[in-house]
Amino acid sequence: MSRVLWKQPQFWIGAFIVLSLLVLSLGYPLFADPPEEVKYLYKDGKLVDVAPFSPSQVPPFGTDRFGRNLLSLVISGAKYTLLITISIALIRVIAAGVLAIFYHQYNEKLRPMFEDIIESTLFVPASILGYLLMAPLAVKQAQEGTSFFEIVLIQSIILILIGVPPLISVFSKDMAMITRKEYIVSTLSLGAKHRYVYVKHVLPEMTSRFLLVTAQQIIQVMILLAHLGVLLIFLGGVKTILDGDLLSTHEVFVSLSGEWSGLIGNNFQEIVHSPHVVLIPLAFFSLTIFSMNLIINGMQNAMKHGERGRGI
Repeated sequence: MSRVLWKQPQFWIGAFIVLSLLVLSLGYPLFADPPEEVKYLYKDGKLVDVAPFSPSQVPPFGTDRFGRNLLSLVISGAKYTLLITISIALIRVIAAGVLAIFYHQYNEKLRPMFEDIIESTLFVPASILGYLLMAPLAVKQAQEGTSFFEIVLIQSIILILIGVPPLISVFSKDMAMITRKEYIVSTLSLGAKHRYVYVKHVLPEMTSRFLLVTAQQIIQVMILLAHLGVLLIFLGGVKTILDGDLLSTHEVFVSLSGEWSGLIGNNFQEIVHSPHVVLIPLAFFSLTIFSMNLIINGMQNAMKHGERGRGI
């Protein structure tokens, strides 16, 4: 599949976009100084406007309400968004693949328990379930001073657990189809152990399926993070700062990591007066999801080509 995959233009275009964003984000602090915050705009010595500024006032993407350059924020936050999202998707697939083997082998004994777990996660929207499980972390962070990495680790575990049960069911059905193939049935009837069959035959056939589902999971995790961002649940936790002037101040929640869902959630109330503050990080979200869809299309075309080559 690998040779066929790299001949798919959708795949390498999508991969190039995602890798470019990641490399640019990781290298940005090494080659560029963080821009200064611009809260007030003067012209001829007179105050003409206050943040947030539009892209025409502060090119190329303007600023948020705190005067922070949106281009810098989006580039800096890309590494947290992409690395954490990819890690969560990979661990989901690996954990579900391992558990699916046991689920498939001992189907009759474990079926009631797994079906109850799976059904409970399917009927509750993932964003609501994630909010209910992750909201108490904000209180814990404020009271106990939990570190950034501890919060990210706990949040990642919650996001992984939300997505694993449905994948177990999906992978188990795929494995059941593979083990019903004639050559595997013959191998088992000749006395081969199940472990040998899974290592030698089932898992190699599932490899392309695992890669495809991983790409799909990256999209699902990104969409889930966007929903949680609107609900003020940010990766790495939040910090509270005072916003406003001397006569009127109010508390504002700001993402510690600066990842994209945090940028959307921080500024969601600006959608009416300064829509660019929300639309810019949302556009990068959409670009990444579009790139992942290109990767998925390339994988699916490669899988179809492989099936035709084997005469399936």
